[in-house]
Amino acid sequence: MFKNFCPQALGINGRQSELIELALTYAFRGMDIDMHDMLRRSQRSSFDDAAKYLKATEIRIGSFTLAIDLDADDDAFTAAVATLHPLSEIAAQLEVDRALVRVPAATNRLPFNEFFDVQRTRISQIADVLGARDIKLGVGFQAGKEHTEGKEFPFISTVETFRALVDAIPSVGYLIDTWDWVVGDGAMDQLGEIPGEKIVAVRLGSLPEDVEASAATTSDRVLPAKDGILDHVKVVAHLEESAFAGPISPTASTSQYKGETREFLVQKAQEAIDDISRDAGLTVAPLPMDLIEDIPYEPTPMM
Repeated sequence: MFKNFCPQALGINGRQSELIELALTYAFRGMDIDMHDMLRRSQRSSFDDAAKYLKATEIRIGSFTLAIDLDADDDAFTAAVATLHPLSEIAAQLEVDRALVRVPAATNRLPFNEFFDVQRTRISQIADVLGARDIKLGVGFQAGKEHTEGKEFPFISTVETFRALVDAIPSVGYLIDTWDWVVGDGAMDQLGEIPGEKIVAVRLGSLPEDVEASAATTSDRVLPAKDGILDHVKVVAHLEESAFAGPISPTASTSQYKGETREFLVQKAQEAIDDISRDAGLTVAPLPMDLIEDIPYEPTPMM
């Protein structure tokens, strides 16, 4: 398990070099990147040029999110799957072994049982393409209430239905997002039943105390607290005990931190996840700036 910086999960944008600098400054060992952007830039110039900033540092790539709409019509989905071949080739060159996708919370296409079969087939197809490059697919869900608005048929927006789908597809694993877990009526005992080897990536985020889970939308997401409806210290301790070896990333909605800078949010995210990890018994690496401050100052002798 390693502390991972996911700009998308914090609502942060920027040049790749700027994001890498933020990750390194706050001692993140891994970082998610926009693999679709990497593919486009590689096609415009070359892979070496597109990857030059990543190659210049030892930071590892934790995972990447697929820009695939699992609720698209058949033709659009088939076209999206075709892009996975060059995308996974780029990912393999960067030694990335984890990709993520989220299932629809609701649909206008089919009732639950029929749509369940469609999703199982589509996700399996994606996993097979990625698996040819030794990339494991992590599947997540979306519990925010806005994702079901205006849709005829509810689909995956609770932990119960989420687990049923993922467990029905042996070739994939879980993207565990603790905010979705809480809003999706999940509990610690359900999470504790999932072995570390079945988890692909983890996102930590909390629900504000004044917001009811039953009415929460995606904007109601703050940086992970130690306790609350789901105890994040227990979550991280379980991940450690179950030998989870993937990325663990802090998340938040920027709407909860209006007026704050990008660096402020990353710093607070780092502090939150480090505090949780310490209380879970993990060793937390010092920040580079702290190491500099620990170097004793020796004045230069006068000539």
